[in-house]
Amino acid sequence: MRAYLTKSFQRQASSDNISDEDCREAIRRAEKGLVDADLGKGLIKQRIPRGNQGAARGARAIIFYKRGEVTVFLHVFPKSQKANLKSWELAEYSKAAQELAKLSNETLVALSTTRGWRELDI
Repeated sequence: MRAYLTKSFQRQASSDNISDEDCREAIRRAEKGLVDADLGKGLIKQRIPRGNQGAARGARAIIFYKRGEVTVFLHVFPKSQKANLKSWELAEYSKAAQELAKLSNETLVALSTTRGWRELDI
């Protein structure tokens, strides 16, 4: 299993005190079948605690997820700022997920280098 944090996700996660371990925990829960919301087309929404505030005051992450294969953290937002994605946002992430689903592992590694993504050690 490979996991990547997009550049925009890294920036927002840093400002929201979301650690790599918080992201790993989101992946572990998904691998156990504990997905907060299946958005279709390989997208899931997972709750992530923010720092030591716990899940109730945490954030929501939009993740491209292929069980046992690859995870790409695309977007994160504090639960206190908005409850869900707007329909146009979901449409954009769905398009991105469709494109990510077509990519090989080698292409994902190359993307991580050229786009400023960081691979998460699992």
